[in-house]
Amino acid sequence: MAYITGNDGKKIWYDIVGKGDPLVLIGGSSLVHRQWDFMVPILQDHFKVILYDQRGAGLSDRTPQGVSVEQWADDLRFILDENGIKQTHIFGTSNGSFIVIRFAAKYPDRTASIIHYGMHKLTDQSSKMCRIGEKIVDEFGVGNGSLGAYYLVRLYGMPAAYEAWETNRFEENLTPQGWKAMHEALKVDLTDDLAKIKAPQLLLVGDSGSLSKDSDYGSGWKDAKRLGANVEVAVIHGAEGTYCVITHPAEVSKEVVRFLKKAPISIE
Repeated sequence: MAYITGNDGKKIWYDIVGKGDPLVLIGGSSLVHRQWDFMVPILQDHFKVILYDQRGAGLSDRTPQGVSVEQWADDLRFILDENGIKQTHIFGTSNGSFIVIRFAAKYPDRTASIIHYGMHKLTDQSSKMCRIGEKIVDEFGVGNGSLGAYYLVRLYGMPAAYEAWETNRFEENLTPQGWKAMHEALKVDLTDDLAKIKAPQLLLVGDSGSLSKDSDYGSGWKDAKRLGANVEVAVIHGAEGTYCVITHPAEVSKEVVRFLKKAPISIE
């Protein structure tokens, strides 16, 4: 585990485990690197796995100043530069998809291939959930044993078997100001970026629950497929939308390994 200092002096946490072609994993804005707890033990046998916490949450600087999709992508570039990684695969889910899309469009030469959930703008459903989440945070807080994490977990529809686990992660990762800043940062529209992406893409989505591929919240993959030049879609059946990486780690890992092994990285 280590830290880099961003271009504005903020501390950004990252970790690297495993060997092989580099693969960055970017979780959502409330779980950050903990979103990958159930997949890292599998993927580290195949790849050099790079985890990092977006500024605003987790082990990185949680102050709200400077939190933006643009800065999140640049923080990742600084981590790659620090470790001499010229090109990488990137897998982002939930809000991490915004970062994957922006990074791939802005730094095509650094991007070997990408896997994501398709979130590139806030839909009506996701916007409403952000507004409700902000009210929860304002009324109940989050962290320090407040009820905010409890209600946020239920808002976003985590399957019951993982609710206690996710509530504990929210308690660890979040502050009210950080949570609000991170969701304010998502008020962007990256549709134009989707058309700029040249790297191969795998859109990986679940088909169950309120965040599924057929929900308004999870509908971004349709634009990504329509606008992308080299796109595959993998559906994890029975998985709760973006939470497939938690509830179905073996199935998701199988798809990830299959896809990425088709495009080994020659530049290191």
